Amino acid sequence: MSANWRSNHSDEEDDDEYDEPFTGRSGIILVIDCAGYMFEDGSNTAFLQTLFITEAMMRNKVVTNEKDLMGVVFYNIKNSPTPESGEPLQPGLVAPKQCAIYLPLSAVSVEMIRKLRGMRESDDFFGFDALYGHAHDTNLSNVFWLCSRMFSHCGYKLEQSTIVLFTSNDQPHESSSSEYQQTLVKARDLQQKEIFFELVPMSDTFDCDKFYKEFICTVLNQDTDEFAAPVYQRSKELLLQRLFVRNYQNRSIVHLKWHLSDSISLGVNVYSLSRKPRMPKKVKLLRSTNQVIVSKRVHMASTFSDEREEEETKALLPGNQRKSITVGGETVSFKPEEVVLMKQILPPGIRLLGFKPAFSVKTTNHIRPSLFLYPNESYINGSTTLFRALYEKCIEKEQVALCILTMRRKQPSKLVALIPQTESTDVPSGEVSRPVGFRVKFIPFTADIRKLAILEDAEIPEVTDEQTDVFKFVIKKIKFKFHPAHFDNPLPQNLFINIESLLFDEQDAELYDASQPDNEKIDSKLEPIMASMQDMFGEDPEEVAKRRRNEGANNENEPRSKSARLESLNDEDLVEMVKQGNVTNISVAMLKAYLQKQGVTGISKLTKPDLAAKIRDLENN
Repeated sequence: MSANWRSNHSDEEDDDEYDEPFTGRSGIILVIDCAGYMFEDGSNTAFLQTLFITEAMMRNKVVTNEKDLMGVVFYNIKNSPTPESGEPLQPGLVAPKQCAIYLPLSAVSVEMIRKLRGMRESDDFFGFDALYGHAHDTNLSNVFWLCSRMFSHCGYKLEQSTIVLFTSNDQPHESSSSEYQQTLVKARDLQQKEIFFELVPMSDTFDCDKFYKEFICTVLNQDTDEFAAPVYQRSKELLLQRLFVRNYQNRSIVHLKWHLSDSISLGVNVYSLSRKPRMPKKVKLLRSTNQVIVSKRVHMASTFSDEREEEETKALLPGNQRKSITVGGETVSFKPEEVVLMKQILPPGIRLLGFKPAFSVKTTNHIRPSLFLYPNESYINGSTTLFRALYEKCIEKEQVALCILTMRRKQPSKLVALIPQTESTDVPSGEVSRPVGFRVKFIPFTADIRKLAILEDAEIPEVTDEQTDVFKFVIKKIKFKFHPAHFDNPLPQNLFINIESLLFDEQDAELYDASQPDNEKIDSKLEPIMASMQDMFGEDPEEVAKRRRNEGANNENEPRSKSARLESLNDEDLVEMVKQGNVTNISVAMLKAYLQKQGVTGISKLTKPDLAAKIRDLENN
C-alpha cells in the first residue's frame, strides 16, 4: 500500500448525501492535424471524424463539469488566421507558423458547439482550403509550445492540463532530424509542467514505435517496456462515451483518526465509491423579463391582544429563535446550538468496539451506500504498516471490525462494520473494480430495525418438486453477466437529451433505456415451458378497475362519506358534539358559521379549540 496523496483537501459531505462537487478546473486542448491525408477517403474523412469526436467531447464536458476549459488548435496548415470569436487573444499569445487557434481555451459554450457543428455539416468546412490550406512539415515542438502558452494564459489555475492529438501520420519527423530532438525536448518540458498527453490515432495501421512511443513515455515519465499503444477504435469509444453524470474527482471525503485504544490510533482517509448524480439546479425567472428571482426567507414574530387582534409584528433574528417539541402535553423549547450539541455524542473519528465473524454482517441490513477506508501516512507516521497488519489478520481470520464512526462535528455517530476486501480486476477492461482496503458498511441500530407482521404471520405455501424444476430452467435460461457499467441511469439521460434537443433545435431525440428488459428475447427463451407454467400456476388474474372515492354518491342506497354527512349537521347537533368534546370531524368553517349566526365577531384567526371554547362559553351564558 502507498500513501502518495497529492493533496490534503477533502470534499464536503452531508450526513446522508455525497453531492458536493470538486471545485478544481481542468483544461483540455484538442490538437487536430489538418494535412492533406486527413481529408482523403471520400466523404467520411479522418478530419470529419475528428470534428465529430470533438463536438461530442464538448457536449459531454458541458454535463460532466461546466467549469472545465476546452480549446481547439489546427496545425499542418498554410495560413494562421486569428479566431473568429469577438474576444481578442491574451497578450503574448501568438500562433507560430503553420498553426492556428480555432477555438481559444475557455469554458464550453453553445456558440463553440454550434461553430464546430456548422463546420462539420458544411460541404467545404467553411471554406477550409482557402482560409487555412494544407501543409505537411509543421514542427510539433511549436505546436506544443503554443498549447503550453494557452494553458499559462487561460486566466485560471488549472488542476490538470491535457493535450489530445488527432493525427493519422505515425512519423511526423525523422529520428535523425533536428525537429525530432526539439520535440523530445518539448516533451520533457511538458513533463515538468505536469501537462498530460493523449494520442488518438486516426488510422488502423498507425505504428507508435516510429515516433510517438518515445514521446509519450517522456511526457508521462513512463518506462517504454510498459507502453501500451493506443488503438483508434478504443480511443474513439472512450471519447464518444456520453456520461450524463457530473464528474467527481477521486478525493477523500474526510481525514480521520482510527482509535484502536486510548493510546493507539492511526490516520485514515474515507472515500466514497458510489454517489448519486446531481441534476442541474433550476433557477426561478420572472415571466415578463426572464430575470433571475432572488428569494429570501424571513421569520416574523407577531403578538396578539386578548381579543386576538394583531398588535405588533417584527423580524425574528436567528439568535432569538427556538425549536420546540411537545412531550406529554408539555412544550419543551431548545436553542439552535443546543439542538446541534444533542446530535453530537462523540468528536470526529473512528472508535473500535471489537471484532465479529464476517458472516455476522447480514446483507439485509443495508441502509446506505458503503464507503472505503485507506491509510493516510501523512496524517500519522506508521499508519500504513499498522493498517496493513490489521487488514491481513482480518482476512486470515475472516473477521470484521465493528466501530463507531463520527464523520464530522455536529453530526450524529453511526454504527459501522469495517469489512476487509481483496483486490478484484475487471476482466474486459483490466481496471481495478474493487481496491484493497476496508469497506465501511453501515449497520442499523436496534431502533432502526422493523419487524413486519405480514412476514412473521405469513403462511409458507407448499411447492412441488415439479414446480421448482420449472424455475430452475427459468433461472438457467435468463442468466446474464451483470456489471454496473452496462446500465446507465435513464433519468439524467432523458433530462439532458431533451435539454440538448431544445437547445440545438434537434428533432426526434432518441433515448435508449438500458434498464428496460428485452421481453422478446426472454419470451423466446421461455417459450418451451410457457404452456407448462400456465398449467401449473394458472394465468395472471385480470386487474379490476379501481373505484373512485364517493363514486355513486347520488344513489340513495349508497352510503355517503363521513364529511358529507357532517356537512348536514343542524345547530343543535353541532352544539351537542362540541359540549361532548367531539370536534375532530367538525370543520373550522362549520364552527365559524355557527358563531357568525350568533353574532360573535373577531373569530377570523381563531383555531379550532378556541372556536369550540367560544361555543361552550356562549351556551353556558
